[in-house]
Amino acid sequence: KHTITELDRSKIEEQKKAVRSGYDMDIIPSDLATYGKDAKALLKELQSQNERMFLLTFLVMNTGETEQELETNVFQASSIAQKYNCNLRRLDFQQEQGLMSCLPLAQNLIEIQRSMTTSSTAIFVPFTTQELFQTGKEALYYGLNALSNNLIMVDRKKLKNPNGLILGTPGSGKSFSAKREIANAF
Repeated sequence: KHTITELDRSKIEEQKKAVRSGYDMDIIPSDLATYGKDAKALLKELQSQNERMFLLTFLVMNTGETEQELETNVFQASSIAQKYNCNLRRLDFQQEQGLMSCLPLAQNLIEIQRSMTTSSTAIFVPFTTQELFQTGKEALYYGLNALSNNLIMVDRKKLKNPNGLILGTPGSGKSFSAKREIANAF
């Protein structure tokens, strides 16, 4: 709420400057308008969807037998992160603190933190999603995991309990889905 108040105050100051300069008061810097919209959307999400804010430090530890192997591993990790629009930065002159923070000692010696909501932070906990992916010729595609967006591929004949339940609204293709599975299974 404090940030939104500060953004509103900055917006009012910009509008006053525009009026003094003879410009339309609705013309304000686009970044100020964007930050205001984003902050209000975040506040609404926090209030209405039972979300909380967390400060997160995400560390990736790269190792290698040789310096060349280490450089290769760092490059590969950076490439994977960039594929998902993430930027990894080296901890220059902070390697010891980085190592200590990566160890399971419940200590964070790195002062780089990012604010994230509960749902955004939950992605980093690998135990929040249950994956079902089986390889083989008999595995059928069932859709995407709603949390991780990974494929669900299953050979139900190999499961301990191969039962299934198809739920959906009228006209959503429940019967078609069941018939397709029967045809693919036999």
